[in-house]
Amino acid sequence: MAGFLLPRLPTMEPMVARWARNECDIHLVPFERDEGCSYCVRFLQDPPNPAELSLEIKIEELERWLLATRSVPEDMLFARIEALVGRRISPHELDDPDTLIRRAQRPGRQYDWDDW
Repeated sequence: MAGFLLPRLPTMEPMVARWARNECDIHLVPFERDEGCSYCVRFLQDPPNPAELSLEIKIEELERWLLATRSVPEDMLFARIEALVGRRISPHELDDPDTLIRRAQRPGRQYDWDDW
């Protein structure tokens, strides 16, 4: 009996965790990690111009992208967040979405010819 090991039984936990990680929080559909959510990707291929959106709509969309599970490729996500914020962002800024949202609500600086 000393050398006898019982076989390890599979559990459902990894399967549940895998599906939870691969479900779009916005559209509630499963997606492949490499391809992303087809609905989100289609939206980001031709998104609305942030200059034409009200501040309230921009902040709402920014919150959605920052707080939801990442369901699109990172380059598309960064490009859209930068467009909504109105400036380039650093990856570390995504660690604190509340601060990024507050900063996005501030008016942008308007440069004049004599600022140079």
